[in-house]
Amino acid sequence: RKQTSGPYRLIPYGRNSTFVGRKNLLESLKRVTDSASHNRIALYGLGGSGKTQIALEYVYRCISESGWHVFWVHGSGLLKFCEDFRRIADHVRIPLASAATDQEGFLLNIRKWLEGSDSGDWILVIDNADNDDDFAGNGSPISKFIPQGTKGTVMFTTRSGVVASRQGCKTMEVGKMGEDDALELFSKRFGRRDGLEGEENRAIAMILASVHHLPLAIVGAAAFMIETKTPPSAYWAILQESDDRAKKLLSQQFCDIRRESNVAESILSTYFVTFDRIAQQMPVAARL
Repeated sequence: RKQTSGPYRLIPYGRNSTFVGRKNLLESLKRVTDSASHNRIALYGLGGSGKTQIALEYVYRCISESGWHVFWVHGSGLLKFCEDFRRIADHVRIPLASAATDQEGFLLNIRKWLEGSDSGDWILVIDNADNDDDFAGNGSPISKFIPQGTKGTVMFTTRSGVVASRQGCKTMEVGKMGEDDALELFSKRFGRRDGLEGEENRAIAMILASVHHLPLAIVGAAAFMIETKTPPSAYWAILQESDDRAKKLLSQQFCDIRRESNVAESILSTYFVTFDRIAQQMPVAARL
């Protein structure tokens, strides 16, 4: 639905009611975005570490606390980026220059609007900005459309340190969750922990440690247990039984509605995406 006046909010996902923790990161984001200058931030970390969910929680907090415009685009490829960027123009009804008839001119005109005085204060999230070639320099396929200027905040979520560096970002590393936060996330997803016996609670702690408190892995494990009615102790027993059984278990697909539709949605596939990046950038380390 188009809005007739600001503030404009173009966010593809609803707020995550099971979001937990990350207090320090959220406070750091607020300190940076509160400055009056142009800001660039990269939430940088492994696949499945929760970068998108942190960005999502932060922009919803901004909506409740400020009058900033919030725009969200996918950075996983030029086609998706262009579709989302054009949606901004449609949503805001940006007046286009008569010369902006081709796609590049059209998108550059959206960048110009964001950089100009008419756009006010804004946050632009570029999610899954993982392909180095799309962001390597000012003339790269996606980089050339990203606003600069003297105001506004561009927030990248990325697995690439190259993207964070080349885009001049203040990099905020997203690591694994703390033990207490991981347990709270599991509890919100799995539910009914109060009635569990000691053996089940011990199994939960072992499961969370085995997946290194990685948020997406926790969500995937909880989803499997709920959908198959598998108690934590049985899940933990399967993980320990053999490498083949563990591989099958961790390869089970699950759905997270607040993730891009074509991204990996099993615990192992998320790890493999990360490993593939290591293999590309540091082949010696990958062989080791």
